[in-house]
Amino acid sequence: MHNISYILYSYIRIIFAFLLANVSLVAVAQQRMANNDNNASSDDPKKVDITPNVKAWVFVDNMSHADTISVDTLLNMHQINNPIWKNNIDNSTLGVLGSPSRSTFFPSIKKHEGNIFYNSLLDYIPSADKMVFYNTLTPYTNLTYQMGYPKRRSEEYVNVIFTQNINRRANIGFQYSLSTSIGSYDSQRTDQTKLRLWNSYDGEYYRYYLNLQYNRSEVNENGGIADENEILTPVDGERKKPEDIKVRLSKTYNNQSVYGLMFNHSLDLGHVTRLDADSNEYDIAPVLIRHTVSIDKSHAIYSMSGLSNYNSRVDSTLFAAVHQFIDKANTHDRRHYFECKNLFELKMTEEFNSAMKFGLRAFLGIDTRHYRMESPNDTTTDKETEKLVITFHHQTKDDNVVFVGGQIFKNVGEYLRWKAGAKFYLMGYRKGNYEVTGDVDIHFPVLNHEANIYGKAIIKSQSPEYFEKEYYSNHFRWKNANLEDATISKFEGGIRIPDLKLKLSAFGGILDNYIYFNENCLPTQTKEAVKVIGAYGEKHFSIIGFNSIIRLAWQHTSDDLAMPLPEFSAQATSFYEAFLFDVLTLQLGVDIRYHNAYFAPKYMPALMQYHAQTERKIGNYGFFDPFINFHLKRMRVYFKYEHVNSKWGSADYFLSPYYPAAPGTFKFGLSWNFYD
Repeated sequence: MHNISYILYSYIRIIFAFLLANVSLVAVAQQRMANNDNNASSDDPKKVDITPNVKAWVFVDNMSHADTISVDTLLNMHQINNPIWKNNIDNSTLGVLGSPSRSTFFPSIKKHEGNIFYNSLLDYIPSADKMVFYNTLTPYTNLTYQMGYPKRRSEEYVNVIFTQNINRRANIGFQYSLSTSIGSYDSQRTDQTKLRLWNSYDGEYYRYYLNLQYNRSEVNENGGIADENEILTPVDGERKKPEDIKVRLSKTYNNQSVYGLMFNHSLDLGHVTRLDADSNEYDIAPVLIRHTVSIDKSHAIYSMSGLSNYNSRVDSTLFAAVHQFIDKANTHDRRHYFECKNLFELKMTEEFNSAMKFGLRAFLGIDTRHYRMESPNDTTTDKETEKLVITFHHQTKDDNVVFVGGQIFKNVGEYLRWKAGAKFYLMGYRKGNYEVTGDVDIHFPVLNHEANIYGKAIIKSQSPEYFEKEYYSNHFRWKNANLEDATISKFEGGIRIPDLKLKLSAFGGILDNYIYFNENCLPTQTKEAVKVIGAYGEKHFSIIGFNSIIRLAWQHTSDDLAMPLPEFSAQATSFYEAFLFDVLTLQLGVDIRYHNAYFAPKYMPALMQYHAQTERKIGNYGFFDPFINFHLKRMRVYFKYEHVNSKWGSADYFLSPYYPAAPGTFKFGLSWNFYD
């Protein structure tokens, strides 16, 4: 599999380089043609100016409302190439692009409802209903290439996005990306492939949005380094090369393939004519009906060879919850997950409801889930051949969920927007659960600047997921029939002032009967409610070309086991920006990351889960990454040296227990947009 992936990856790199070369030649040829035509009149009919026009959006509220987003063309933060650091201020991670991670910033912590084994990969494998759709007046193509050195421990990423409107109502597009990272330490390689196809149609009465995607993730698990002292206190003060440091596992893999489909379509039940503020007529649908179907199918394998080679010390530290291996020679656990969601909705638009000035939604949802596990169950010896015979355990489970709900909302308005909704589960394993949500968004002027005060809250009860109640594998087995429903309350509120590039917020939560993985990496439930409170600030300072984008977070948790969080986290990107030759933007700066020491969660390869520990504090170490960014017309380029300070000062640069960060690494990246 790895050889095939490497060959395919090599071909993609060659094709990508070929495309860049051809595009460069075309660009040069076009420039020469433009120079030859400098004397042509401005009204030359052969001269056409292409004005880029690309709109993008994602859907929110169960695909009921489109939320416009900007296409990624900014130079700021372009050098941060790992999505976990783009999306979260702080993470527990294994230190390799594509490796399992867990956000340690409370508002960003994600949990997949249905398959807990997605949790550590959600930043790399987003669900089908979270994808971006486009509408373009010109074809849009983005080519991205990133490379990390040294070559023997390289990191590479290739991404291609293309989208084009067939006509003013229909759009098609695709995205294809490949990434691989060998890692600085032994047996740390990751490989990921993503393929996405989409099509949308926005008709006068009927519209649909179709998304198909495939994600493959292969993680070579090394269990972390065997002895942290080889980095913390090396013999004779000489640190070994990372590839010479012994790791705890080899020939151990987590492979996961995920298939997704989402189809959302709606029909307007008539149109009525309204007048806008300038007395211009426009048509709106008073009522529409909508149906969304989404399918999520995954197949995961955890494999481990040569179990007999691991001594009791490794077994006791890495698999603390294991009493014995069923198959003591090899592990080959399989997990299957299938989910089909159907959501039927009736919506009255707020523009039509002129009397009460808000819209209404009512919906019915039906979810079907199928789980399947395959693992060794017992070993016997054949009397005739005297060979070891392994019997396998096959466990399946089917669940169905039926829920109803509604929402009132005001999404149109210059100063005030809000929404409030409720969902109630009527049938299935979540019978009796509920979910209540509320959001408010107020706009008002402050000292000639537009300010935005926002607030959002959610209160829900949630039954334990099937894999939290029951699981079978070669290393872990549990059956928790006594787990109770959890009650989760979260809130966040703050102020944004875009002109001042400022955001301030406060957040918190109360988690009652919260389910987490304990020190033995077994799911357990808190006896007392977990309480979290925190604050976040983000500001972009700019003075005469000198810039600093600072993000700060303070958090306090009442339970360090169930919800381990650093009390203080910080990210800063400081740079000097100059505009040269009327075409080139240059940024020269440094990225800094820091969090205080705390009992960061430990990672368990056999379950791809982060779990509680009280043995080792991680943190109180700053990472410094100097960089140079260039922006030339539609092309962005960065050069950076990650973790430049690894050669001096403290050596306690661990990201999770047993998982040190990579030492100094040079990286290069290029992103090029085309609109023709």
